[in-house]
Amino acid sequence: MSEYATKGAMLTCTCGAAPSQLQVTSNTLYSVQGNMVATVSDKVPNTNIMPFGVCSVTQKPCKPSPIMWSGFITSVEIPGGNPLLKTSMLQCALGGSIKFQNSGQMKSDKVVLNPDSPQIRALKKAAQEAAPFCEECEKKKAQKEPKILRIYWMDEQGEPRKLSELEEGKEVTLCIDVEEGSAGKTVNLQLNAEEGKSFKTGSSQLKYNGLQVEDDNTAYIDNFKLEYKD
Repeated sequence: MSEYATKGAMLTCTCGAAPSQLQVTSNTLYSVQGNMVATVSDKVPNTNIMPFGVCSVTQKPCKPSPIMWSGFITSVEIPGGNPLLKTSMLQCALGGSIKFQNSGQMKSDKVVLNPDSPQIRALKKAAQEAAPFCEECEKKKAQKEPKILRIYWMDEQGEPRKLSELEEGKEVTLCIDVEEGSAGKTVNLQLNAEEGKSFKTGSSQLKYNGLQVEDDNTAYIDNFKLEYKD
């Protein structure tokens, strides 16, 4: 298990001549052994990230230009955002990679968070199960099409009905429920005609691509009708 990074942790930059100490300003509530837990928001130059001596890129005194942290805990948020770990890294716009020399904790085998709360207990658990942030993995998750859970329409009494119960030619709003957390994504739907039949389009399939998933994790097709070829 990687340790939480805290205020006072020593940082080094691959382009810097000297280490510097991390300053934590984003979180003032949750601490480890008296030192505030650092978060992804602690990246402000000369406030959180102090100079690293002379920069080998510019050959001048370091002017930190941090971009964003990686390797943080994605499953938990505290004030300031996701907590940082000793294994977290921060990229500098000038090309340097900023890494932790230590976590800032005095005793790595004893983690004390105060005050206790459900959020803190979740933070402890997340630290034990923490996996480094994977940017490519997150991109793949974002690109993955949501899983369709059910397809239905609502009758005049407001009751959900199966698609197989829809009369031919009856106009309804078709509802496509997808998995939680899919709001804002798009989903593709393919409907197959009954065996031996073709839709009015002449095809045995109806395809709806790029349906927008609403905040209720449902996509809708207005004015939907099942119409078969004579």
